[in-house]
Amino acid sequence: MQDFELPSYQGDTISISQFRGKNILLLFPRGRYENQWCRFCHYQYTELVELDRTRRIREEFNLEIIQVMRYTREELDDWVDDFQRNLGEIENWKYPPNEAELDAGRRAWMETARETWPISFDTSSGEFPLPFPILIDADRKVSIGLELFRTEWNVSRVEQNVPTMFIIDENGIVQFKYMSQSTMDRPTFEYVLRFIERMILSEDWDEETTP
Repeated sequence: MQDFELPSYQGDTISISQFRGKNILLLFPRGRYENQWCRFCHYQYTELVELDRTRRIREEFNLEIIQVMRYTREELDDWVDDFQRNLGEIENWKYPPNEAELDAGRRAWMETARETWPISFDTSSGEFPLPFPILIDADRKVSIGLELFRTEWNVSRVEQNVPTMFIIDENGIVQFKYMSQSTMDRPTFEYVLRFIERMILSEDWDEETTP
């Protein structure tokens, strides 16, 4: 992975190279489309926060988690403010108050939502968790350089990044890359963590068997 340096929403300046010696899960979420922040992005981010809180995945896998967003700090203020409402809308799709009255189409969407977003998060505090660096790519230099920025994608004509994840090993080598073909086809974090585990075991095996 070519090194880059960006300011973080938390206030630091972060470079990829400063994490050499650690594995990195590098995420580029979709962001905003049609005047709406991507709900999947908020769900995915919150799921990672919960995984790290309950399983300490950064410690378990010698892992740093970094998210890059192609927005200004002021725009990201809105992204942070909107997370509770977005997760609340997902919950309403999964458990609508009038479930018994739903027609076939809306009932099918309810089942899809339950399958796609199975976890229900407690957002009652209204506080947005920020344990991972959120990098600000306001001029889109990194997003364009990695060919992730689009003005038309997933049937919407709006400036956005293709949702993409990279897994970078301790030596800075990209071992996994996935660019979504639609907003709903992202790999699960169970799959991602299994991949990282196999990657680490493979590196340990190489170290032990290399003459």
